[in-house]
Amino acid sequence: MPRLAAVVAVLFAAGACAASGAGHDVLARSKKPTTPQAGAVWVQTMDSCKQALPAATLVLTGAGVSQTATAPSGRKKSVIPKSTCPELRGNCSSVPVGCVTFTGLTAGTYRVTTTHTPPPDRSDPEGFAPCQGGSACRSEVATVVVSAAGAVQGTVTDVYPDGVSETFPASGAFAGTQKDPVVLHDFGMAPPGFAPQCDGDSDADDHLTGNMRGHCGYPEADETTACQPYPWSCAIPAVATAAKPG
Repeated sequence: MPRLAAVVAVLFAAGACAASGAGHDVLARSKKPTTPQAGAVWVQTMDSCKQALPAATLVLTGAGVSQTATAPSGRKKSVIPKSTCPELRGNCSSVPVGCVTFTGLTAGTYRVTTTHTPPPDRSDPEGFAPCQGGSACRSEVATVVVSAAGAVQGTVTDVYPDGVSETFPASGAFAGTQKDPVVLHDFGMAPPGFAPQCDGDSDADDHLTGNMRGHCGYPEADETTACQPYPWSCAIPAVATAAKPG
């Protein structure tokens, strides 16, 4: 009996040591540094109301990388069939039109701009100008921040013809996911007379496809030096105001 008790005691001690070692191993593994995760961002191009637009080419730059992506060609399609314009959120899961993805992004801040706008169509015979504010928009830039965990936060800033800027979405940020992509709005253009004009003199800021409310007027003295054909996200002078249009 004493010998059996001794054997049991040895086995118990060995098991306890093994369990203790395993516990230390798990603890050691849990303390290993977290490896940064590669991020991905979805972007969708929409018109100034609620339709997704095909075939735009976008470029993402930042953190030492540059990526270019072009959305597939096709027909525009309503993202959410309701009357509110502009539609502030997109959805590349339910409506893949106008969607591109940028992948393998490390932690950092990136910019997304349009290098080739969607092609013309019957409603927009002169094509599109990047931005929400009319045919003489100055710029549209998305700012995308990728965290070490790969999470995305995105906002878009439009600079209108008169220099006033607006940031989308109205509150919070785009998640950059398939169901909540970063949304770029493009304004459809048509010859003067196709729709009510901005200031009625048939120049750069009058190539509209619908009624405009304020901020569509490019400074008259500067129109002869505006990028042609019409600003198309040109380099812009310093903008003093950052107020939302009202």
